[in-house]
Amino acid sequence: MSSESDAAGAGRPFTAADLDACLRVLESLVDDRAQLASIGVEDRRRLLLAAGRVSRPERAEQRELARAFRKGDRRARRSADTALLDAVGIRAARREPVFRTPDAPALAASAVSAPLLAPSAPPPAEDPAPPPADDPAPPGEPGGPELAKPRKCYVCKAEFRKVHFFYDSMCGPCGDFNYRKRSQTAPLDGRVALVTGARVKIGYQAAIMLLRAGARVIVTTRFPHDAARRFSSERDFDVWASRLEIYGLDLRHTPSVERFTRHLLLTRDRLDFIINNACQTVRRPPGFYAHLIEGETAPVHALPEAARPLLQAYDGLRARGELPLVAGGDPAAGLREPALLSQVPAPGDEPLDDVLFPRGRYDADLQQVDLRTMNSWRLTLAEVPTVELLEVQLVNAVAPFVLNSRLKPLMLRQPTFDRHIVNVSAMEGQFYRRYKTDRHPHTNMAKAALNMMTRTSAPDYAKDGIFMNSVDTGWVTDEDPAALAARKLEEHGFHPPLDIVDGAARICDPIFSGLLSGQHVYGQFLKDYMPTDW
Repeated sequence: MSSESDAAGAGRPFTAADLDACLRVLESLVDDRAQLASIGVEDRRRLLLAAGRVSRPERAEQRELARAFRKGDRRARRSADTALLDAVGIRAARREPVFRTPDAPALAASAVSAPLLAPSAPPPAEDPAPPPADDPAPPGEPGGPELAKPRKCYVCKAEFRKVHFFYDSMCGPCGDFNYRKRSQTAPLDGRVALVTGARVKIGYQAAIMLLRAGARVIVTTRFPHDAARRFSSERDFDVWASRLEIYGLDLRHTPSVERFTRHLLLTRDRLDFIINNACQTVRRPPGFYAHLIEGETAPVHALPEAARPLLQAYDGLRARGELPLVAGGDPAAGLREPALLSQVPAPGDEPLDDVLFPRGRYDADLQQVDLRTMNSWRLTLAEVPTVELLEVQLVNAVAPFVLNSRLKPLMLRQPTFDRHIVNVSAMEGQFYRRYKTDRHPHTNMAKAALNMMTRTSAPDYAKDGIFMNSVDTGWVTDEDPAALAARKLEEHGFHPPLDIVDGAARICDPIFSGLLSGQHVYGQFLKDYMPTDW
C-alpha cells in the first residue's frame, strides 16, 4: 500500500491550478457520489485511499502536519518581524546607494546649559537638541509595533518587543537616548580641533559635528584632494568652510607625523581638542586606493573652486620647502606624497585586479568595493603578515602617542581648563571580556596599547586641564569580507546596530558633554557614552 501511495506522487509539489482541479473533482463527487461508478476500479481505489488518508491521517502524519504548520507560523512571524525592522530609520538609510550626512541641528538654548543624561538618570526637562531635519521624526504615540520574538538591546541587554522608530537593536529608552546624542552639540566658537583620518565615515562625521558647533578643525588624511571634494559637497559647506583645513598625512610614516607636529607648533596659537580617529582595522592593498591617485596627483586648480582653500595651508607647507629631501630617505614622505605611499606594495599584496576591486563600483561611503574573499579581520596569529602587524601598531598606537605627546605644549598655550584628547578605541582592545575570538590579534594588541596610554597618562594630563579618554565607537561596520557579510545578512538578517553618525557622536561626546555639564571625565574607557571595564 505504501509503495502505491508513493507512486501516486506523495511529496510532489503542486500548483494552485492543480489544487483547484482537485477541489472541483472532490466537491463534484460530494454532490453526486454516483460519479464514482464511472471511474475505473484502480483509479477509484487510489482516489478513495488518498481522500481517506488526507481526512484521517495516521499519527505520524498528524505530527508531520503539525510540524509543518508550526514551521509556517515561525516563518510568518519571522517575516513580519523582519518587515517591522526593515522599516526603521537606520535600515532605511542603509538601503540608500550613498549615505547622506544628516542636516545640521539647531544650537538650542537648552543645549548650552544641559548635557544629555543616560537613560538611568533623571531625564532633562527639555531635549537638549532637536533631531536632524532629514532623520525620521519620532512617532507621536509612545507605543509602537511589537515584535513576535523579543530581541536583546545592544546597549542595556534587556529584552524588548516594541520597535524603536530609528534603531533596530535598541529598546525604547536606549534608542531615544542614543538618537538624541546624534544631534547633541555645544558652542565651540574659537576652539581648534585636530581630527585624524577624517576623509570618510566616523572621522568625517565627527569633523562635521565639530565644524557645525563652531570649531576650527584641522583634518588629516592620506587623500586630501578627495577629502576636499567630499567636504565641499556638503549642503551647509558655506557656513563653516572658512574654519576647515585639510592636511595630507600618512600616519604609518612616523617621521612625517613628527614634522607635522612641529609645523603646528610653529604656526598655531592654540589647540583645544585632539581626536585620534585614524585607525587601520583591515589593511587594504594598493588596488583598493588606485582610483584615487589620479585625483590626488592632479594640480589643486583641478579641484572645484570652493574646495581649493581647504588645502591652502597644506600646499603652502609643501611649497615653502619645509619638507626637504635628505640623503638616505625622505623624512617627510608621509606629508609630501601620502597618497603615493598607499601604492607601495607589501609582500603578499594582490596586484591591481578589476575582479577584486571592480572599477567604478563604490559602497555607500563612496569607497572602493572590495571583493576579496579573505581579509585580515579573519586571520589568526600565525596568519597575520608582519607588515600588517607593524602598520596597525603605527597607526593605532604610535601615531597617537606622537601627536598627544608632541602637541601638549600647543594645547597649553591658552589658559583654558577644558581641553580634550579622545583616543578612538574598540572592544577589541578590552582585556576584561568573558569571550575573546582568536581572530585579528594584531588589531587587538594595537587597541590595547592605545588604551594603556590613556590609562597611564590621563591623570598626568588632567593636572593641566587636558582630559584624555579612550572611546569605543560602537559596532558600526561589518569588517568581514563582502561575500561573508552578505551571507550573514541573507541567512541571519545581521545588521550592525549603529551607523557612522552614532560612532561620531560617541567620540565627540567627551567634548560636548564636558563643556555642557562642566564635568570633564578622564582616564576612562567609554562605551555607549558610559565608562566600561578596561
